[in-house]
Amino acid sequence: MLRSANWAPNHKKTEPWRFKVYRGEAKAKLAADAKALLLEKQKEGYPVAPEKIEKFASTIERVPVAIAVILQPDSAGRLPEWEEIAAVSMAVQNMWLTATEMDLAAFWATPGFIELFDELLELENNQKSMGFFYVGQVMMDFPSPGRRDWKEKIEWKD
Repeated sequence: MLRSANWAPNHKKTEPWRFKVYRGEAKAKLAADAKALLLEKQKEGYPVAPEKIEKFASTIERVPVAIAVILQPDSAGRLPEWEEIAAVSMAVQNMWLTATEMDLAAFWATPGFIELFDELLELENNQKSMGFFYVGQVMMDFPSPGRRDWKEKIEWKD
């Protein structure tokens, strides 16, 4: 799955995607540390609802694998940030398609408080967190409900 991420297209071949894979004890520690950090920030006035904190921590605890998705932009600044973000997004899409092919469930979460986790994730100065990609066993039939017909989203011009 992570090998598939590396084949994402991107301009100037900057390959701005980075991942940190959390399993087992490291994942449990991440959940506990994230919860503690969010509770501390909440006490300092950061606007995060208690139920969001609980949901975030319990999700990390429940899933078998939590992958931190990280943007590492080109150090020479040759590209606008949106192109680098698009490349990371394509890498995640490749992972998602591969997970589906492997009969695994996957979900990309981008909580609004993700910017608080730079130190927790041990990010370098130029890196940015782009959320977490969760991987586990499929719990519902594919495709998941709630998608409109793809044909409704296309306008053909001949």
